[in-house]
Amino acid sequence: MQEGFKGFKLKIARSLRAELFMIICLSGIIPCVILSLALLHNYERQAINSRIKLVQNQCLVIADHLFSAGFPDATDNEIANSELAQLSNLYDGRVLIINSDLKIVKDTYNLGEGKYMISDDVARGLSGESTGKYDKEDHYIETVTPIMNSDSEPVGVMLTSVSTAETDSILNNSRRLSTLVIMALIAVVLGIAFYVAARITEQFRRLSSSVENIREGFGLDEEISIIPYKETEQINESFRQVLTRMKNLDDSRSEFVANVSHELKTPITSVKVLAESLLAQPEVPNEIYREFMEDISVEVDREDRIINDLLSLVKMDRAGANLQIEKCDIEQMIGKVIKRLSPIADKEHVELVYEVVRHVEAEIDETKLSLAITNIIENGIKYNHEGGRVTVTLDSEPMMFVITVEDTGMGIPEEDLPNIYERFYRVDKSHSRSIGGTGLGLAIAKGSVLMHKGVIKAESRVGEGSRFEIRIPISYIVPAGDQVFESRESDPHE
Repeated sequence: MQEGFKGFKLKIARSLRAELFMIICLSGIIPCVILSLALLHNYERQAINSRIKLVQNQCLVIADHLFSAGFPDATDNEIANSELAQLSNLYDGRVLIINSDLKIVKDTYNLGEGKYMISDDVARGLSGESTGKYDKEDHYIETVTPIMNSDSEPVGVMLTSVSTAETDSILNNSRRLSTLVIMALIAVVLGIAFYVAARITEQFRRLSSSVENIREGFGLDEEISIIPYKETEQINESFRQVLTRMKNLDDSRSEFVANVSHELKTPITSVKVLAESLLAQPEVPNEIYREFMEDISVEVDREDRIINDLLSLVKMDRAGANLQIEKCDIEQMIGKVIKRLSPIADKEHVELVYEVVRHVEAEIDETKLSLAITNIIENGIKYNHEGGRVTVTLDSEPMMFVITVEDTGMGIPEEDLPNIYERFYRVDKSHSRSIGGTGLGLAIAKGSVLMHKGVIKAESRVGEGSRFEIRIPISYIVPAGDQVFESRESDPHE
């Protein structure tokens, strides 16, 4: 039971709705309470000060009348006694007349006459100072008013104590009214807090529901209906971008599967047709048999290239931990690639030129980078015309080395350039089929370059040729969390 209660408290503590509710409540209720208390305190202070001034003014008038009646020589005067009685009754208080010897000569309660009153306030009154103080605990006001002679010298004081019951009654009524107002405001604030917290968190609930639908495999085509607050616009836009990216990936995956199925099925279908043709003929001349077997061998080689390229793509899709980095002579590496591709260039009657502007040594995975360069150069050879040229240039810049592959082939239309790195994408499908490409070479090349934290860009004009530029950091920087293994000798086509 206790553990369940702790879990409930933890859930509430982590609830955005509960936190918003508490913040709004505290922001609305605390200022109301503080303002109410401040207003009541200010009203009480002003009411008491006003009461003190009123009593002091009336005491000054009576003090003048007392002196005019002969005080301190005469202390019993009918007019003065009447005024003192009225003052005492009006404020429900007590008035003491004290002479300069600190002796009480008049007490409206008839209790202290003949006694002496010794206090700091009386002493200040005999020095000509009027004082007033409020005793909040006992609920009374005490004032001291000097009685002046004609030379403005104090000859006695009036010590007046009056009740604050009337003021307290008004304050109590004000407090009750203030409490009712605060309770009403608290109810309103609670309602507003609940509504606002629910409305704001509703947006996140919708977002969470959309994410849940996507997790379950639904909702990829649904629009996110979130109110576009300024604070949620970025989240909303980011989620839309993620959703669009997921749709594109889903479409790309479906297209990739379809393309792979088609590419793998085509050679098998051709082999099957050729084999069935041979089997359907009881006696096949050696020439036809040999021709069919050569065609079957070509299709098997094509199937093998597709599978090898697919395996290369799978390796490229893995994390950078698969890189086997070592310091490599880039000039020699490209030289090996050129040497390996020279027979293909000679067969196609394409001139293959290698230019080294600066010698470069860099930290790379030789197998993967040589595969990328091989694919780009091989495309330049295959998609060239007889008597054309492919020029490979090696140069270096601060922190980077640059490999440029430029050909004089058929070129790529401008609208197709953004898509050339997509898997199985072909600019001219009929021509690509006749050449025998798999449509994976540039995808593999880009994957390899990106794994080396480099960039690849292409420029082309139809009928004039294409130019690919690869920029790779000379020193490989290992990303946080990645691991690089020592390289070992391997075949670039492995």
